Amino acid sequence: MTDVLTRSFLAALSSPASVADEAALTAALTASVTAARARFPGVEFEASAVGRHLGEKVVAEADPLAALARLRTEELCLVCACLTGDPRALQLFDAAYLAPVAERLRRSGLAAEVVADARQRIAGSLLVADSGGTRRLATYSGRGDLAGWLYVAIAREARRLAGREARFTPADDLELADERIGGDLELAHLKATYGEAFRRSFHTALAELDEQARNLLRQHLLDGLSIDQIAALQRVHRATAARRLVRVREDLALRTRALLVQDLGLSERESDSVLRLVRSQLDLSLTRVLGARA
Repeated sequence: MTDVLTRSFLAALSSPASVADEAALTAALTASVTAARARFPGVEFEASAVGRHLGEKVVAEADPLAALARLRTEELCLVCACLTGDPRALQLFDAAYLAPVAERLRRSGLAAEVVADARQRIAGSLLVADSGGTRRLATYSGRGDLAGWLYVAIAREARRLAGREARFTPADDLELADERIGGDLELAHLKATYGEAFRRSFHTALAELDEQARNLLRQHLLDGLSIDQIAALQRVHRATAARRLVRVREDLALRTRALLVQDLGLSERESDSVLRLVRSQLDLSLTRVLGARA
């Protein structure tokens, strides 16, 4: 099996020679499948399909072996088994992922029948190929939590079915919200991919701000003070107050991006996209966190 795994992985790469240590690659792939078998007992992981699936997730990386280490390979193995139609994989996927996500949405306040309908629709669409022949489940990148990726899809479908764009996520959960994302597919994908890492990085970056900077953000976002009112409180010119606010917000966004890059080992292109995501979510995330701490 190990030879098939490695050959299939290398065949999926645009430049197989970019993997310098084939023995290390084989060990990493074998370990991934072994861990997946332990986590998802009874699932048949087809070596050629798993190797190809994992290779496709790092095909654009300069160092595929290092990139593989950053992925959630156990969940990618389960997804691959679902795509190949393994009955046990499909059963576990529903029980371990779809059901808990639906339950979480029900607890958030959405009607049970709406959530059930959304879950059924999304589950039915995951294995259906689009006009380009791509199945929705195959687009899961493995960079973020699979449950979080599904949460985004089911939550959006539930809100569509409910005919509203309600803000139903608890404030202390700091879910990346859709209010600023709308129909932007890139941001929606980034949200699904980096949600958990965003929460960690944002909380860390906010904690690194000094108290004066946090007070400035609190006055502007929670207290609703205008620039003129903030300037009067600080006894500075309004232009100075405005510059301070812009600088604090930008410093927070850049620091969050830097922590995300460090945490996930993102490329420069991915880093730029993540900064766009951070900026799109900044005010809402600040309002939720600062409000929860008030």
